[in-house]
Amino acid sequence: MGKGGPTPQHERIRALPGREERRAPPPEGLTEAQRVLWRNIVETEPADLFDSEARRQPLRLYVEHATFRASLQELIDGVPIEEILDPETVAGVERMLRIRDRETKALVSLATRMRLTNQSRYTASAAGTAGRNHTSGPRPWDDGPAAEFFT
Repeated sequence: MGKGGPTPQHERIRALPGREERRAPPPEGLTEAQRVLWRNIVETEPADLFDSEARRQPLRLYVEHATFRASLQELIDGVPIEEILDPETVAGVERMLRIRDRETKALVSLATRMRLTNQSRYTASAAGTAGRNHTSGPRPWDDGPAAEFFT
């Protein structure tokens, strides 16, 4: 015997063919690293977050800044500590650090404006609850190569 009464609305709603969730593909002109980062971001956010050109343009800028900053960080990491103390090298390293700082500020600004940061996802009361309910566990600096410096 079937159910009595009218069919609930949520059971009558069907997705239209061709209207499946679509993720914004990486735009032309990005490097492979930039395309990978683009896909990683787009796949972890709601499907409609980057549904217009106005929303995709800041993401493109974010991806370009992020990959440039990562490349710059590799250069900085490759400078041996002994060379940083050399007066001829220190000017170049300082310049790279200033550029890295600028890129970091650009990334944070873009992420905030695109509402990718956790701060934009919580109301004030929900953020307080999340802060009180955090799980305790090992701190990130307790393990790994830098652990000896924090004890």
